[in-house]
Amino acid sequence: MSGDIESEMIAAGSALAGILCAPPPESRPVRFGTVAAASGSRLDVTVGGATLKALPMTTSCAGAKAGDRCIVNAVGPIAVVTGIIAK
Repeated sequence: MSGDIESEMIAAGSALAGILCAPPPESRPVRFGTVAAASGSRLDVTVGGATLKALPMTTSCAGAKAGDRCIVNAVGPIAVVTGIIAK
């Protein structure tokens, strides 16, 4: 093989390996919680026995109150309440 074709084949193989062996996209865990308290645009939410304080919420959670079941999305170290599922 000539040098150019060989280099192109190696580059194509590397590109294919990068596609096939790429790490999976970061997962975004969803948890269900219970609103413990509401204050302005922040909620205290109990999830798995722990109370997470002053979580930001989306506008769809306006009017949330203690006892409401909610959806909490976590991305890295940040958690956001994205919905109320039961009042």
